[in-house]
Amino acid sequence: FYPFQIGEREYKLSELATVEKGQMPQEVAKENQQYRLCLQYEYIGSSEQGNKLLKKDLEEFNEILPMGYTAKSEDNNWSWGGKDNKQYRLLLIVIAIIFFITSILFNSLKQPLAIIFVIPVSYIGVFLTFYWFKLNFDQGGFASFVLLCGITVNASIYILNEYNSVRKRFPRLSPLRAYVKAWNTKVIPIFLTVTSTILGFVPFMAGMEKEGFWFPLAAGTIGGLIMSVIGVFIFLPVFTLKKKCLVKPKAML
Repeated sequence: FYPFQIGEREYKLSELATVEKGQMPQEVAKENQQYRLCLQYEYIGSSEQGNKLLKKDLEEFNEILPMGYTAKSEDNNWSWGGKDNKQYRLLLIVIAIIFFITSILFNSLKQPLAIIFVIPVSYIGVFLTFYWFKLNFDQGGFASFVLLCGITVNASIYILNEYNSVRKRFPRLSPLRAYVKAWNTKVIPIFLTVTSTILGFVPFMAGMEKEGFWFPLAAGTIGGLIMSVIGVFIFLPVFTLKKKCLVKPKAML
């Protein structure tokens, strides 16, 4: 009796393998009448790219494994551990550096705080984009955070610097009128910067295949930039001007 046939030739089991009794290694577990050996490896990169690499490795392993052996993945979840939280600490350091630089530039503590408070508004756009597109938040999302810090702060600095310049040139001008004048002066460069940046990231989102790192970076940056325009337009004057400046006083009879 020849139980195995390869091509046109039949083989006996003794011709292909030997069966003997031995001591099983302690690290090999047995489950459902099958021996299981777990292999682990570390991968540094985006979760989507890691899943692609894992799938490719499993296909290659299953092609070369002998009969009766299978390789499969039981857990495809990828997440940052506690050690990766230091990246968010670096983000706080970036915000602190922005605060100190703008404090020196404007010689004020209130205006830098107004600039810093606009940054989380742009982050809302990042979170909404990742939620709507069902993307995994990985290094691409974190990179979009850092990029949005610079672009959002850049737009706010343009407006506040022009606002301070207008107040110096026209001391009798009300703060609200001075802010509107500064906004009208800098609104075109701001919108051109935002639009050109968005168009620059559109090619990374083209195509059916969502590339790791670049697609989340582009999607998060575009969503954050759109929300940053709303933040600069609405929240920056709220944080900068006093309440009595935003409300037009009633005419006295």
